[in-house]
This record gives sequence, C-alpha cells and structure tokens, in this order.
Amino acid sequence: MRITVTIDDPTNDFRDQLLALLKEHALHVDIDATWTVERALQYYRTLPARARRIVHMAVIHHGFVDDDELRADGGSLRGHSGALKRVLERGVREGWWPAGMQPPIQTQGPGFGKVKGYSMPGELVDIFSTAIERHNKQT
Repeated sequence: MRITVTIDDPTNDFRDQLLALLKEHALHVDIDATWTVERALQYYRTLPARARRIVHMAVIHHGFVDDDELRADGGSLRGHSGALKRVLERGVREGWWPAGMQPPIQTQGPGFGKVKGYSMPGELVDIFSTAIERHNKQT
C-alpha cells in the first residue's frame, strides 16, 4: 500500500508532528526531496542578486559556468557559495522543501582557494530554466 500526502504551506509545528507520527506508525516513509519547478522558483527568488546570477549563468551554459566568465565584470566570487547554501538551509526551516535536498549548484575548484566555476546537475537545468522564465515574467 502506498499513501501520498501533499500539504501546501504547512506550519513547522504541523510538519514536525506529522513526520513524527508517520515515523512512529509507518514501516517506511519516503520524503520527496526532488527539485520541482516550484521549489526551484522559490530557491531562485530567495537568492541575493549576485548568487542568482550564478544560477542563471549555469542554466544558460547547460550546467556549468566558468569562473572567468563570472569575474569578467571585475567582480569577486567571494561569499557566493555561502548564499547558495544559506537559501537551501532556509528552505528547510521555512518548510519550502524537506531536509536532504541536493544542492542545485556547487562550486568547482581545487578546494580551499579560488573557485574555478559552478556546476548544476544536468537533470536540474531544465527545471531551473523554467523557474527562471517564470521569475522573469513575474518581475
């Protein structure tokens, strides 16, 4: 037997109580941690403008944007990764998506030091492209 429950805009308290109840009584609970257009739109909309540009450029370039292109206007990439992570964490706190969501974009580089670019998994490019189009129509 499979039961699917969809709850739009639950309060944090309600969501926590429901998940606790399900854990207590269900043998197996699957949490939908996939990116949808709606989730991508919320993520994109919530990003600061400079971080939003990185996501947009990654979509335009089919999943990868090089650091040289992002620095072309003389800007620094310092601090952008933090903004991308904070919005992902905020989404969990706000109930926009569950914990365990895959980061939609990640830094690429040798580790500590300069970022060499940002990549987005190929399966997310179309989802975020649609979300960005919707965002641009709304603004």
